[in-house]
Amino acid sequence: MSHSFFIRAPPQKVFEALTDPKWLIKWGPDIAKVSRRKGGSYSFGFEGGRWVHSGKILEYVSGASVSYSWEWPGVELLGTKLRFAVRPKKGGALLDVEHSGFPKIGRWTDLYGVTEWGWTYYAMNLKSVLETGYDLRSRDDA
Repeated sequence: MSHSFFIRAPPQKVFEALTDPKWLIKWGPDIAKVSRRKGGSYSFGFEGGRWVHSGKILEYVSGASVSYSWEWPGVELLGTKLRFAVRPKKGGALLDVEHSGFPKIGRWTDLYGVTEWGWTYYAMNLKSVLETGYDLRSRDDA
């Protein structure tokens, strides 16, 4: 899956929100640890740590792009790759979100669909947090 989102915020601020644990928890995971360098490690916890994704940083270009290896807890999978890229665009930044490496077999259809929906939801929440300061995540869902 690959999508682009326009965010009315400086590109450096968008990139910081994708890589700085203090920013990550404002729009995405509940728990975040990131070694901001290629080869570093990361860990993201969702739903109060119920779902934890951890792995390596495959690519890190400060201010421009970051790629995370993406393993699925409890799912036998070689791994997928989550990549964020930020580009300047008049009035803000263009965020490219790409999650790739899904096997092309039927049993992965649901996981792919959840991923497609999930990253769209989180990208829109990132946009909301950076543009308005409002977190769209319902605290009643936890």
